[in-house]
Amino acid sequence: MNRFALAYREQQQLFLFDKTYLLGTLLKVGGLSTLTGRFIVQFFWNPTVALCLTVLLLLLGGWMLWESVRRSLSDWVLLPVVLIPFVLLGGSLADNAVYFDVVPAWLFAVAAFRLYNHSSRARVCKGIFLTVVLYLAAGPGALLFAVCAMVTDAFRRDWRGVLYPVSGLLCGWLAYRLAWVPTLSAAWTPALFYNIDASFPAWHWVAWISLPVCVLLCETLKRMRVKRWVPLVAGLAVLGLSLIPADQIRKQSDAEMENLGYELEYYTCKEDWDGLIEACMHAPWLPRTANYLNMAFAWKGELSEKLLYFDQRGPSALILSTTNRAVDIATAHMMFTMGNMAGAQDVSFNLLNSLQGLCPAMLKMNAQIELMRGTYEVADKYLSLLEKAPHYRGWAREQRRFLYDDAAVEADPLLGNGRRNLSAKNGFSMFSDPVGELFPILDVNPGDTRAREYGLCYLLLMKDLNSVKHFIEDYYKDGEALPRIAQEAMVFYSEYSRNMEGIEPFGIDWCYAHGVIPETVRRFVAYQQAAVAGKNSLQKFRGTYWYYLIHTEI
Repeated sequence: MNRFALAYREQQQLFLFDKTYLLGTLLKVGGLSTLTGRFIVQFFWNPTVALCLTVLLLLLGGWMLWESVRRSLSDWVLLPVVLIPFVLLGGSLADNAVYFDVVPAWLFAVAAFRLYNHSSRARVCKGIFLTVVLYLAAGPGALLFAVCAMVTDAFRRDWRGVLYPVSGLLCGWLAYRLAWVPTLSAAWTPALFYNIDASFPAWHWVAWISLPVCVLLCETLKRMRVKRWVPLVAGLAVLGLSLIPADQIRKQSDAEMENLGYELEYYTCKEDWDGLIEACMHAPWLPRTANYLNMAFAWKGELSEKLLYFDQRGPSALILSTTNRAVDIATAHMMFTMGNMAGAQDVSFNLLNSLQGLCPAMLKMNAQIELMRGTYEVADKYLSLLEKAPHYRGWAREQRRFLYDDAAVEADPLLGNGRRNLSAKNGFSMFSDPVGELFPILDVNPGDTRAREYGLCYLLLMKDLNSVKHFIEDYYKDGEALPRIAQEAMVFYSEYSRNMEGIEPFGIDWCYAHGVIPETVRRFVAYQQAAVAGKNSLQKFRGTYWYYLIHTEI
């Protein structure tokens, strides 16, 4: 169970202390489990808290199940057995398409089972009543209770317990006929707790079925004349097997990359750039990881300085192609960092809503962009939503000082810079390559250093030296210091232009006039000598633009 995967769930929903939100969620099939799950997930902004809360809830479920099936404290040997379903449930949570609502649904089902097992009068009426009420509160979780109750009644030779699953199935059929659930599958199975846009993997059924199987096993063991250590050893053995993470069932590489993505997104939402850089060190060669790594360097003002410290494979290391207008949360972060606020809003607005509610990070981004635009009424609505979520209340209230105050917005480094960028002509963009969208932004706001660094680095990684030269002429003042890699590119291009037809030659004087220092020229001479000497001599130049230009394929 990856703690960052749990923390990522907090970005898939926003729990609001709002009457309309609370009643609207509660008055659905399984509404109480949904509301409870979302209330718990709001605390997942801290990965350690997320992991501890989840483990405590699963242990609580195991304890309640043990209380339901034991005859006395001497049945403690059944503890490893009753924990198995909840370990498997924890494994299912490794799949982020599983809603956390499933955990409260299980807890409600086990709590009802415990209540039912400790009653002796009118058991049939109580069983049917609990099934119906539980269906409204926990959806298909009611069927878990119904089957478990039927199993225990069967060991008592009371066959009326079959009425409980029948009642649950009728509740599901009625909910489907009344259009309270979209499909019969959602009405009767754990598919209700799974993203409707994704296919439900069969291995999730293992955890679901394990609960009634566990009850059956416990009831059988209590009646068998076996030594008491046998169920203990058997339970521990099965428990050990069930501890294999659910993501091991998938390709290991896919699971690792998915978990890394959760970690990268966590540090990005926290704006912890040092933490993000450290997390990216797990796989800095991957394009998406490189995107996050370079974004962190950009926010720290170190992008051009550290661009070639790691293996870069072309401009996709800065931002993956956005020409297909893909709705991708990483793209929203990258475009916001680059200063393309129109493009960032285009993406982040489409990411505001998920099947589980509002995305807090995208809500914050939209609020800030509306402040930049001066559309304060819309920004006010976004901030009002965030104020209803305890974790974001302080941030939202702090942002309120910018409402209807143009002077305050323009004086703020982030909002003022974004407002100047939005005065560029393109409006909602994402129709060309990312650097193409930066040109009009830099034309109206040449002081945006992050946008300028992204534009320069993008052209350098493309190996388009002629465009780099024109970019420096257009957006750097004469004599202004150039980043080291841009100096190296221009010294190389100056030499190249004198030896190639079709390229207008320019001398070293142009380089000195545009920010190249003599030390860079001397290092280039040393590089040329090393290139003649052989590959081993070039190793000390691996971090230079010359090495990237000649030896890196894109």
